[in-house]
Amino acid sequence: MSPEQTSSKIGKSVGEKLRTARIAQHLTQSQLAAPDFSVSYISAIERGQIHPSLRALEILATRLGLSSTQLLPNRSQAEDRANSLFPLPEREEEEIDLAFIEINVSLHEGNTAHALAQLNRIPLKRLKRPQFLRHRFLTGWSHFKNAQFQQAEYVFNEALQIAKELNDHYLTLRILYLLALAYNAMRNYSQALLSFQRCLNVLETSPIPVDPFFATQLHMQIGQYYTQQENLDLAIDAFRKALDAIGPEINSSQNHGAYLDIIRHHSISKEYDLATLYAFKSLYLTNQAQLAQLRSEVYYYLGQAILKNDSEQARSFLDNVLQQEERLRVLDPLSLASLYITNASWYFAQQDYEQAYAFAQKSKALTDEFEDNIIGAETYIVLGRIAYAQGKRARGDEDFIKGLHILEHLERHEELANESVHYAQLLEENGKEREAFAYFRRAFQSRQKVGK
Repeated sequence: MSPEQTSSKIGKSVGEKLRTARIAQHLTQSQLAAPDFSVSYISAIERGQIHPSLRALEILATRLGLSSTQLLPNRSQAEDRANSLFPLPEREEEEIDLAFIEINVSLHEGNTAHALAQLNRIPLKRLKRPQFLRHRFLTGWSHFKNAQFQQAEYVFNEALQIAKELNDHYLTLRILYLLALAYNAMRNYSQALLSFQRCLNVLETSPIPVDPFFATQLHMQIGQYYTQQENLDLAIDAFRKALDAIGPEINSSQNHGAYLDIIRHHSISKEYDLATLYAFKSLYLTNQAQLAQLRSEVYYYLGQAILKNDSEQARSFLDNVLQQEERLRVLDPLSLASLYITNASWYFAQQDYEQAYAFAQKSKALTDEFEDNIIGAETYIVLGRIAYAQGKRARGDEDFIKGLHILEHLERHEELANESVHYAQLLEENGKEREAFAYFRRAFQSRQKVGK
């Protein structure tokens, strides 16, 4: 039996037990769910579609007058061995730690199904408390990346209590950060803001050195949160803090594919200390490579917020940055492109299409040298707007479609939804109702993916 089949079987058994106990107590799904869970969450557990967290099991079991273990599936020793990641009854602690590193790599590569399958095969009873914390964090992260935000919330809250108990500042920060994003996706904005603020407090009081990549991500997400809430002054302040966190210079990076080969080699050779060392080195260098792209996104979102807030302030900001030749020399190409495309947007709003096109072309020349990124997507979309404004619809369609394709590939569903609506409106205005309907539908589907 494959790990996926075994996992499905376990989930179904928990669901069957929950349903049987609920019916025996003459409770509806709604009565069992309130106030902590949704009816759809209870229904999904009973159908075996999702696995409840230990915290959720404890709450549900208490309401049903049971112990949480009574809701767990009955498994034979043979099934336990088949479900274990490790074929022998005893393994070294380092091997479990290596499994977590491999799961982390899978999540960074976007392979959440593989990560969850690996997590489900780890024998929880053999884990030490810090290992159990890592297991819950990685499980919550997997659910989050699968857009299973309610499940992620339950697991992260469980992990957060353990992280506090163990005084683990590193995971406390990451859990609070992802919790804020999960709440925001579920439109629970008050809890999202609270989690962001708690995360900032922990970051400011943490005894460990500040990770510039994480600090920049945190401030940028807070800026996006305030932009969403139309509190543009606070958004701009958060984006400026993100730029301060990332610093003026970025170290150059290299291709990290070789490190994965080294990690696999040492893993096969059971040289787990070396495998761990190279895994962390690979992740560190990957973060260094991502810092440049992250800074370009901060400039992009800062520019967008300033444009929305005050046109004159935007012009002053852009002139100030672009006239500082010394600053431009240390900017990476994507950050410079983000400034060019913000300039293009400013001139487009002033209906100066010639200047807008000139800056958009400068951005395109830089972004075309890179793989898909948010700056490149915005560049094509702005070029599409300019083309439509100039009556060049065929070229505009080509640019819009390229930009939307990049957003879809990047899974930037929020931006994809907004830009699909804008493009649909342009198509509708030009008598292309059928094509417009397709992009309105695309926008609706994208908003569903972000829980909106």
